[in-house]
Amino acid sequence: MKNTIDKIISDTVADKSTVGAACLVFKDRDEVYSGTFGMADREKQVPMRRDSIFRLFSLTKPVTAAAAMILFDRGLLSPETPVSRFFPEYGSLTCLDDERRIVPCVETMTVMHLLTMTSGLPYPNDFNVSVRAAGELFDRVIAGNEGRSEAVSSQELARRAAQIPLMFPCGAHWDYGISADVMGAVIEQASGMSLGEFLRENIFSPLGMEDTGFFVPEDKRDRFTALYKWDDCKLVRDGENYLALTDYTREPSFQSGGAGLVSTIEDYSRFARMLTGGGELEGVRILSPESFAFMTSPHLGKVQQADLWDRLAGYNYGCLVRIKTDEAIAQVKTAEGEFGWDGWTGTYFNSNNKTGLTVLYFTQIAGAGTTWQAANISRIAYEHLL
Repeated sequence: MKNTIDKIISDTVADKSTVGAACLVFKDRDEVYSGTFGMADREKQVPMRRDSIFRLFSLTKPVTAAAAMILFDRGLLSPETPVSRFFPEYGSLTCLDDERRIVPCVETMTVMHLLTMTSGLPYPNDFNVSVRAAGELFDRVIAGNEGRSEAVSSQELARRAAQIPLMFPCGAHWDYGISADVMGAVIEQASGMSLGEFLRENIFSPLGMEDTGFFVPEDKRDRFTALYKWDDCKLVRDGENYLALTDYTREPSFQSGGAGLVSTIEDYSRFARMLTGGGELEGVRILSPESFAFMTSPHLGKVQQADLWDRLAGYNYGCLVRIKTDEAIAQVKTAEGEFGWDGWTGTYFNSNNKTGLTVLYFTQIAGAGTTWQAANISRIAYEHLL
């Protein structure tokens, strides 16, 4: 297995389709594969290391879901909790009807809608009034980040997001959007702490995730990986900030529960292995068995499941994670019971509480998502270890 995985990654570094990558595989409590390849920063000639710090992007979402489960366990939130309990603006929402007209939304948005991406809150784009409104909101956050206007906090973003006409009535469909960012603000309100503080106290510190947070402190910046993008058939350095995120040099006002965290593959493996362990790692329990089961159970009905991307064939959706339900038609060959997610920059993990397998593959390429390397490595790990 080691030689096969080594070759997959080293070949892509050699042919310059990857600048650098890191990979870890665990079976139950044992690490069975580790490897780092290429450069964390090509221009500065910094090699990739196990403690290199990556932009997680959407691998932030499962962490936010776990934080919500902790609040479920404490009785401070439930799936049925209305978002309007914390943000009254959500008591009078609008949505698009079948003819794309803006109409009052009669459904109450709940925490469950946020956790399952069925809220109707979209990511920015320009193809209809709803996503354009999300774009205007993110432009406002960016202006605050750049000092052109007052900084927007996570809670202010959530309040302003209530003005967006929803893509559909709450619960009617699945659409990948800013639900996790609003969920982060709900966590702040329910806990009385900033999202970063809550995550540090209840997840990162108990699990020993010392290099995970919403920015990279100055004394760790020599370990911060560079981001690359495809341009004219080659990977070039990408200096843009996406999704209203900052350059990670300071604590942001908007702590994005959907995309804002940075971490090492070592740190994130501890979070992923906690999930593989049913909410527990090395004697430290983060989630109750009940909340773990809820987070990693399929929650979409047939209509909502049909909205999932084609690459998620064979999966349902739990709480901000994919849930494998049909191995026969899935593109990533693992086993039923596998769950996890990926980040836009090529960060990927899967866990499986039934098999004890945990697979992580991290790189930093804009728009990468689940790479073919991550898919092949997952297949190889399952073939060799089960």
